[in-house]
Amino acid sequence: MKKFAIILAPMILILSGCGTEAPPSLEVSKSMTINAGIDDVWGYAGDFCAISVWHPAVETCEITDEDGTTYRILTLGDGAQLKERHDGDTATGYSYTIIEGPLPVKDYSSTFQAEGDAESTTINWSSTFMAEGATDDEAKEVINGIYDGGLSTIADNFNE
Repeated sequence: MKKFAIILAPMILILSGCGTEAPPSLEVSKSMTINAGIDDVWGYAGDFCAISVWHPAVETCEITDEDGTTYRILTLGDGAQLKERHDGDTATGYSYTIIEGPLPVKDYSSTFQAEGDAESTTINWSSTFMAEGATDDEAKEVINGIYDGGLSTIADNFNE
């Protein structure tokens, strides 16, 4: 009976997933309220490829379709590219996943969402991911910088 318990205990641990848990995901979330109506703000920033208009780091955006799935290829100012998969839409939002690119993240999933009325709009940009090739703090700093740059440019467009 003792031999059975010695063999069974490690098997239970393996099957229960103990010791094999994935590292916790990191999260970044930013919001920006803009003194403009949601129709105007979403009309400017809401298209999946509009990021090339409002994000200072993105030079071009190209939409591609692969077997019925939509992707955007973002070319940055230094020539680096990101490939992002479009994962779904709402009336004033979309979600996407980074498939490949130079950012120090992996398993990156994000939502870009606007809410508001005829007078004011809040854009919420959030993501979960894991750091890759950088510390957790460094990866979060990169994503925070990306969000700050994009949201500030959108707001500046309506504050001119």
